[in-house]
Formats: sequence, C-alpha cells, structure tokens
Amino acid sequence: MAEVVTAQGLVIAVTNADGNVYPFACTTTASITINRDFIELAPKTNGVFREYIKGRSGYSVSGSGLVKMVESYTQPITFFDTFIEGTDSEFIGYLDIIDASGNYKVYKFSCIVQDLTLTNATGQNASYSFTLQGTGPITEISVVDSYTVTSGKITSRSTASYKLIGVAIDGVWYYNYSVTDEGGGVFTITIGAAYNGETVKAAYLQLF
Repeated sequence: MAEVVTAQGLVIAVTNADGNVYPFACTTTASITINRDFIELAPKTNGVFREYIKGRSGYSVSGSGLVKMVESYTQPITFFDTFIEGTDSEFIGYLDIIDASGNYKVYKFSCIVQDLTLTNATGQNASYSFTLQGTGPITEISVVDSYTVTSGKITSRSTASYKLIGVAIDGVWYYNYSVTDEGGGVFTITIGAAYNGETVKAAYLQLF
C-alpha cells in the first residue's frame, strides 16, 4: 500500500536575508495554491458548449501559526521585518514533498510577501497569518541524492557548487543540518549514529 505524505513531509520553506532555507516557526497550517487562467475561444459558428485554451498560471502561498521572536532553524516572526518596514524584496521559496518510502518532489519558486496579520486575544498566545504571492515559474529541483547513513554521516556535495536545502529521513524534512568540509575534497553531513543504516535524501540547489 502506498505511503501517505505527512504534514512533516510536505513543507514550504523560504530563504531569509542570510540565505538560510527554513520553514516558518510554529506554523499550524501552510498551503500553496496554483491556478490557471483560461481564454475562451470565439468560433464563427455558435455552439452549445464553450471552448477554452490555456492562459497564464499563477500561485500563492499562505499559512498561519504562533508568534515566536527567536527560533533555531526556522523563520521567526522577525522574517517579516522588512515587509513591515516596506523595504522587502523578492525571495526564493521551496515546496518539499516526501513520503516514508522516499518518493519525493522538490520545487523552487520566487515570491513576494503580500500580507501579514498579527492577532492577539486575552489569555491566548499571539498568532499570525500570511500570504506570499508567487512570481515567475515554478521549477523542479533534480539534485537530490540518496545515501545510507554510515558512522553517523552521509557524503555531501561541495559547498562551492551546491547549497543544501534540506535532509529527509523517514518521510520527514529537516533543515537543521549543515555540510562539513573534511578536507581533501571530502564533504559530509553528520546525521547521527542513531540513524546508521537509514536511507537519507539530501536536496541541493546548484549555485551555478
């Protein structure tokens, strides 16, 4: 029976000002909506049914969560500082999908913050919701390697040519791993001895 993708297996992550790729902190919902316009054909003869051809496509990302000012390996609410101040610009986002069997898709896209809502209620935690407007194409990332963890590590690609996006283990994406230069052209990612024998996927963005 086919594996079902969990919430941790379908993740929307974005790059911050430092170039780090992280999901948003304490998100309770996250979604990406892709839509398409249609152009109605106007034939010379009248017909009963309308006909269309494909028009342009667009997409947006939305989500909500609890407010955190600081959080490791995720984007805290301060990610939106430049939007609040009106100095923000276009940035890169990723849609990462994987199931427990290792079937995956990784997509890259550009987006701009469209709106941000901060909400508080007496006796409750502060929350937020946001919308990101996609701009330009969505492209699939094909640089995804599969490794078996040995001595707590996996081989990695050179940081000079590739940027690590995320690591997937048992159908869950993680963004707290980094690449270590061992010297002599050897690069590794320390996964942990507890995962020895596990198959791990590592997704990369080619820098040039």
